[in-house]
Amino acid sequence: MERNLETNKKISRKNALAKRNLLLPDEIEKMSQTIFERLIGMEEYELCGDILVYASFGSEVITDKIIDHALVMGKNVYLPRVNGNDMDFYMIASREELEEGSWHIPEPKPNVCNLFNSNANALVIMPLVAFDRNGDRIGYGKGYYDRFLYRHLTGTKIGLAYSLQECKIESEETDIKMDFVVTEKEIIETV
Repeated sequence: MERNLETNKKISRKNALAKRNLLLPDEIEKMSQTIFERLIGMEEYELCGDILVYASFGSEVITDKIIDHALVMGKNVYLPRVNGNDMDFYMIASREELEEGSWHIPEPKPNVCNLFNSNANALVIMPLVAFDRNGDRIGYGKGYYDRFLYRHLTGTKIGLAYSLQECKIESEETDIKMDFVVTEKEIIETV
């Protein structure tokens, strides 16, 4: 059963990535702008003091404006850095404190940035490859976010995605559900 579940996830991941990678740069920019506007209008975003967000790459929803906006609003902004099999978040004061890291993704410079300590009220904005309306997500298959969230159990979890990434997902016990998914078409509350 577990093997079938993993095979299904791999197929869903491959299909969703293929769809997402067909998007043109101007489509990504336009949809990312709409997602940004929806996100910053959410009460969960407005009220958070600490925000954990990813540095986007490839065809992912672009997060540069989210990072810049959160910094201007005086929020503590944390980005992930891969450390072996785990991922930790470090606070940045600007995007200038990022360097090329794992898989050519921008990551905080650990000698410049402070390590995140657990905060139950933090807002976690997660990348994803595929999602469903139950709050399940498929990531890139390494489990970094699930392991991090199990260790820190932070507050509200929001996935950013294009609506074309929605699919049926069979979840596992170790999968941590998102509370919201923000797409260019809607905000999906999953709880």
